[in-house]
Amino acid sequence: MEKSIMIGIQILDALDEADFAALDKLFSVDADINKITENDKWSWLHKALLGFDPQKPPRESIEYLIRHGLDVNAQDRYGMTPLNYAMRSKNVAAATALLEAGADPNIPNIDRVTPLAYINGMPEQLSLLKLMLDKGGDVNFHNGDHGILEGVKKYSGDDPAFKEVIALMEQYDKTAKNNSPNYKNEP
Repeated sequence: MEKSIMIGIQILDALDEADFAALDKLFSVDADINKITENDKWSWLHKALLGFDPQKPPRESIEYLIRHGLDVNAQDRYGMTPLNYAMRSKNVAAATALLEAGADPNIPNIDRVTPLAYINGMPEQLSLLKLMLDKGGDVNFHNGDHGILEGVKKYSGDDPAFKEVIALMEQYDKTAKNNSPNYKNEP
């Protein structure tokens, strides 16, 4: 196996295990922490979150990469940010770390799916949803068919698991407030 592939596997294993001593050694001697892959445009933040284990990598590993200056809003060739991948894999801890570091929950991928839209796969994560909304998540972001809130209501409105999701999103629905008969536009 090619040496660079072996080193990449060691880095990903160290990220999954939060082995910072190994990461420091690998990045100081064998690999560039800031390297972006040529074809897919992946940073180590992207690569760390490509899996589907909601526990790996742990939050501490994401914070390690962020501390080393990796861009939390970098988009790969598919328009995916690290937050898109964290949400897709239901890695709440990683998503939280990214959001707290300034990740934008509204950056769409090439299919116009934003990180906020992935909440559909984990409606029980209300604290994560609230954090995304507090960080500017747009419940009315239009994916070409409908806004996020509109889609949740349309496809999951009858599901009891989404009752609180919808209620929370409605609190952040700026168009509903603007269209309300009691709305007063204050400067």
